[in-house]
Amino acid sequence: MAHLTAYLAGYLYSVEIMMLVAGIIIAISSFDDLVVDVLYWSGRLFGIARTRDLPDVELLEQLPERPIAIMIPCWKEHDVIFSMLSSNCRLLRYRQVHYFVGVYLNDPQTQGEIRKAQSLYPNIHMVLVPRDGPTSKADCLNQIVSDIFMFEAEQSLQFAGVVMHDSEDLIHPLELKLFNKLVELYDFVQLPVYSFSRPVLSMIGGIYMDEFAEMHTKDLEVRQRISGVIPCAGVSACFGREAMLHLVDQNQGEAFRVASFTEDYDIAFRVSELGFKSAFIAYPAKYAIDIDIDTGNPSILHRGLPIATREFFPSKLEEAYRQRARWLLGIVFQGTEEIGWKGRFGTKYFLARDRKGVITSPAVMLAYFAMANLIVFEAFRWYLDPDSALSYTLLSSDWAKTLFWVTFGFLIWRLLNRMIFTGMIYNLRHALMSAPRLIVGNFVNFFATWRAVRVYTSHRISGTPLVWDKTSHSYPIQMGELELPASESELAGGASAS
Repeated sequence: MAHLTAYLAGYLYSVEIMMLVAGIIIAISSFDDLVVDVLYWSGRLFGIARTRDLPDVELLEQLPERPIAIMIPCWKEHDVIFSMLSSNCRLLRYRQVHYFVGVYLNDPQTQGEIRKAQSLYPNIHMVLVPRDGPTSKADCLNQIVSDIFMFEAEQSLQFAGVVMHDSEDLIHPLELKLFNKLVELYDFVQLPVYSFSRPVLSMIGGIYMDEFAEMHTKDLEVRQRISGVIPCAGVSACFGREAMLHLVDQNQGEAFRVASFTEDYDIAFRVSELGFKSAFIAYPAKYAIDIDIDTGNPSILHRGLPIATREFFPSKLEEAYRQRARWLLGIVFQGTEEIGWKGRFGTKYFLARDRKGVITSPAVMLAYFAMANLIVFEAFRWYLDPDSALSYTLLSSDWAKTLFWVTFGFLIWRLLNRMIFTGMIYNLRHALMSAPRLIVGNFVNFFATWRAVRVYTSHRISGTPLVWDKTSHSYPIQMGELELPASESELAGGASAS
């Protein structure tokens, strides 16, 4: 019995160390989050965080339209691309727009769906990547950029801006009206991106609702204020023509770095290095586009929300962590190699925030493991051996207790903020569900971190090339299901989404 007691005492001591190490890491990360929270809320309180002086929607719609190109890279997107193109062609209230859809030679099904859309809309152009896929999203985008400038030469026109979108995007009707004005003021503009509403019990899909609601309401606004470098989300992102030309010239004829897993994140830093002006704009509109959960079809949401693109994000565990592993590979590992720690203090600070997940995700899992062990220990001592000589060595100290209450306070604050931002974009039910979804998100992020570290370590040790990991896409409608009014007054009188 003495040997068992000694063994349990040693194991308990190890668990205490795990809990304290995890607690210290979580406390440091939570303080970092608190800094961003304070900057955001103080900005709101003192009027620092406000939308730039831009004309009202009515004036935006009266501005002369200039040609704008939309880039849509595709690989095996035959299930969604026709619906995406046809619905957005009918939805966007902008005439001078051309869609350039990139597709590989060995993807005939997607080519067929694009040709179907071309038969209905002459402003859709198919860009054939002259090699078999998949290569990388950046490779496809580079071919699209090349074709856009060739199209300009053939048609004797110039695009005012080049916009990035994906094959699962439902674009806000006023997005291009806004870009038409913003390209006069900025060389790169990022608008918010939000997830479509998901059922309340959709835990994996719901974490994207929560995270993008918070990031594209709070984090990007603060990042813009103290850093000036606006990460490109790859969606609802517009480059001025001159900026795109310079990016091509500075990278041996290719705007995007082909090897990058997060070509959108990478290109934003290159835009900043070239001295171009970037901005994140949350421009308020009288309505938004979302889906009706009951029917699965888009409808008009009568709420004052920013002009933003909506899309479906993964709703299955493996799809979610594989996508996030790709983000980590590009942002953390490739980003550290290519970008390093350039820029002023604010830029370095947010680079550290972008990369801290590879440390904080394992720390959270370590805390969960240690907490589970401590719960078992307390149950054992309470019910089976109330006179046990086993006791805490480290966790009974005053500083450990202080650390516990500090991290607990940070957790409550974190949950409160997450609920507020989710409620801003969605509703009270989803705001309440964002609390348990935060725990689910921690597990997804841990699996993603494990996969990213494993893939990158194998790449560095064995020289195994990093391979693009495609995310499967879905779209909420089929052709003919989306019929939206054409005028502002009609839109204002439409039915609201649930």
